[in-house]
Amino acid sequence: QHSAPSTQHYSPPSISRREWRNVMLLGTLILLLTTLPYLIGWLSQTDSLRFNGFMFGTDDGNSYLAKMRLGTRGDWLFHIVYTSEPHDGAFVFAPYLIGGKIAGLIASPDSPALTAALLLVFHLARIVFGWLLILTVYRFVAHFLASPTLRLLTTALIALGGGLGWLLILGGQDNFLGSSPLDFIVPEGYTFYLLYGLPHLSLARIGLLSGLMQILDDRKSGKYRRALLAGACWLVMALCVPFYLAVLATLLGLWGIALWIRARQFPIRLFWRLLIAGLIPAPYLLYTLISFTRNPIMAAWQTQNLLPSPNPLHYIFGYGILYLAAILALRRTWRRAADQPAYLLLIVWIVAAPILAYLPLAVQRRMVEGMFVPLCILAIIGISRLRRWQPLAILIFALLLPSTALLLFTGAISAAQPAASNRLFSDSAMLRTLDWLNANAPADSVALSDAGIGNFIPAHTNLRAFVGHGPETIHFYEKQELARRLLAGEMTDQERDQLFADYNISYVIAPPESTLSIASDLILVYDMAGYRVYEVQQAE
Repeated sequence: QHSAPSTQHYSPPSISRREWRNVMLLGTLILLLTTLPYLIGWLSQTDSLRFNGFMFGTDDGNSYLAKMRLGTRGDWLFHIVYTSEPHDGAFVFAPYLIGGKIAGLIASPDSPALTAALLLVFHLARIVFGWLLILTVYRFVAHFLASPTLRLLTTALIALGGGLGWLLILGGQDNFLGSSPLDFIVPEGYTFYLLYGLPHLSLARIGLLSGLMQILDDRKSGKYRRALLAGACWLVMALCVPFYLAVLATLLGLWGIALWIRARQFPIRLFWRLLIAGLIPAPYLLYTLISFTRNPIMAAWQTQNLLPSPNPLHYIFGYGILYLAAILALRRTWRRAADQPAYLLLIVWIVAAPILAYLPLAVQRRMVEGMFVPLCILAIIGISRLRRWQPLAILIFALLLPSTALLLFTGAISAAQPAASNRLFSDSAMLRTLDWLNANAPADSVALSDAGIGNFIPAHTNLRAFVGHGPETIHFYEKQELARRLLAGEMTDQERDQLFADYNISYVIAPPESTLSIASDLILVYDMAGYRVYEVQQAE
C-alpha cells in the first residue's frame, strides 16, 4: 500500500521518529549544498573585488537588502527606495522589514558593517526557512503516501527536481522561443530556487502547505481551531507575497466545485472551514489592494512588474515528464477522492496550474506557485503502482536533477573566479564610495548614478536611488537615458538644472568612465579610485 488508508474522517499521517531524523538529515545536506557556492564566493573575494552575497538575481538581491535596511532604520512601512518620487508607504515585505530589525541589533544603520549584518540575517533566514520547508513538504507528502521510502523519495524530488531546461541550455537554446527555460526563471514553479536564495518564498510556501494540512484534517473535534490555524498560516503566506492569496482562493474554489461534482452534493463542512480560515488573511488582502490602487507610485511599480509566461512548449519541457507519470495515478486518485477529498485537491491543482499561468495578469508565470508539490506526489504515486517502478524512478531523477546540478556547478565555478565582468562580484572602490556617502549624506537623499551603481545605493546606504531597479524605478528606461546623458556630459546647463529640480536630486555619483565635469551647480565632495561624488547645488 502506497497511499494513506481510507477513513471516514481524514486524519494527520503517522510519521515515525526515524522518518523525521531521515528528513532532517536530508534537509541539512541540501541546505549545506546550497550554501557551498556562497562560501566559495566569500573565500574568493579580493581586495579589489567583493562578493555581493547572491548567486543569482543580484538586482533583486540588493532590493531585498534595501527593504531590510528600512527595517533597520525603524520603519514598519515599505517605501520604494529605487525611485525618486515621494509616496506613502505600505505594510508589505514584512519578513524583510523584520529581518532588518534583527540585523539592526548587530550593526547600526550608519555603519559600513550593516551590509554584512543584513547578508548574515538574509542567509540565516534562507537556511532556516529552507530547512523548515523541506520538513513541511515531507509532512504534506505523508498525507498521500504511506511508505517512508516513497515519502523521502518524493520530498527529495520536490526539493531538488527541475525540468528539462538543461537540455535546452546544453543545446545552445538558452533563449528558446524568446525565453530562458522555465526551470531557470520561475522560482515558484519549483523548490530548489527557493532553497538557493529566496527565503521569503520558502516561508510563503511553508504557510501555504501548513494551512492546507490544517484544512485536510477534517476530524470533527477541533475543526474550528484548525480552521483558525489554517487562516493564520495563510496570513503568514500573504505577508510574504500578498497575491498568493488570489492563487490560493482560486485553487480552493476549484477544489470545492470539483468535490461538489464528485460527490453530487455541496461540501458544506469544507465550505465553513474555508470560510473561517479565509476571514483571517482577507483583511490584509483588502488592505494591500487599497494601498496599491490608491497609491499611484505603488500602482506604477506593479504595472512595470511584468512576468509573462513563455511559450507553452517551455511548460512541456519544464513539467512534461512528471505530467506523464502523474497520469498513471489519476484513476486511483479519483477513486480515493470519494472518501478522502485531499486526493482531489492534487488533481485540481495540477489541472488548474497551466490555466492560471496564462491568465491576463502581469505576473502570469508566478501563478504556478506550489504546483510542483502535488505534481511530484502524483508522479510518484503513478510510477509506484508499476511492478518494477525503481528503474523508472531512477530515470526520472536522472532527467530532472541536471538543471539543479547545473545551477550549483556554474554558481560554484563563477564564485571561484572573481572578475570585473562577473556579476557575482563588485568593485571595492565603488562600495567604499557608497560607504562614504552613507556616512556623510543625509538619509533619504536622492542620488543619481548609472543603473548599475544605482542598484547598490539603497542596499549599502540610507539614500534613495534615482534609477537602479527595473520594476521598482518608476519610468526606469526614461530615467536610465537621463542618467546616461548627464554622466556623459551631454546635457546643457538648463537641462541639468531641470533634471535636478524635477527629481530633487542631491548627489551625483560618477563612475571612472564618466566624462561629467564640475559645473556651477555641482561641487566635488569625493574623488577616489576614479569614483567621484558631486553634491548638487539647487538653483534658488
